[in-house]
Amino acid sequence: MLIAEMAPLIQDLRARMDARAAEMSRWNIDGLDLRAFARRTGFAPRRQGTPEIVLGSDVAVELGHPATASRPILLTTEVPGMVRHGRVSLLGPDLDALAVGERCPFGQVVMLTLRPGSAPDPFELDSAQFLINRLPGYMVRAMPGRLWVRVSKAGRARGITLRTVAEALTVAFLGDFEEVEGVEVLFVTSAVADVEALAPIALEASVIAGKHKKLVLAPDGELECSELSCETCDDKPVCDDLREIVRERRRKP
Repeated sequence: MLIAEMAPLIQDLRARMDARAAEMSRWNIDGLDLRAFARRTGFAPRRQGTPEIVLGSDVAVELGHPATASRPILLTTEVPGMVRHGRVSLLGPDLDALAVGERCPFGQVVMLTLRPGSAPDPFELDSAQFLINRLPGYMVRAMPGRLWVRVSKAGRARGITLRTVAEALTVAFLGDFEEVEGVEVLFVTSAVADVEALAPIALEASVIAGKHKKLVLAPDGELECSELSCETCDDKPVCDDLREIVRERRRKP
């Protein structure tokens, strides 16, 4: 099974990022030593980590709590140069700038370059973005369309930041999948509205990947839905935005 090609979504996201470039922090982690990172952080091999439990009294900060916005997205492409390997972008504060006990909205977008014609396991690839039980001090609860993270006080004291998380994601994808040739990461912690603005991209990615329960992409490029009435569908606002994005993209030469 070939992984869905999502180059147009990465282009759309890039345009959004460029429009907010003056507000963003950016850095590069190319050349990361996978083994040195594991020694420094305790990062565990896939399916070999110790279950991470961070109780309320041990929490330093929370990202994507159910009371706020959360959006994890995985985008894949085989187009060379589409993904800027090692690039990390952050819109909003990093973990060390948050107050102890603070709950912050959280968007995490991982963009991958895959070797042309390769076929990594789509379920393994999807689960790798959550780093479940792999980074000590970083507890993850992954739910459909949401990513809820607790960073422990001990983890924060050891220096866990979103740079650490980006490094862990890079190590996970490059180390676990020989088909992955490049990793780029975007984090959003600025505001609920900024995280929710990622919803159309997340929705289209799920449709292209065949993971959406109602929407499918028809052969002519239009969206088809199994919902009998749009007026009673909770997804209507985001779906309307997505249909307009798809139509606008098709109108471009």
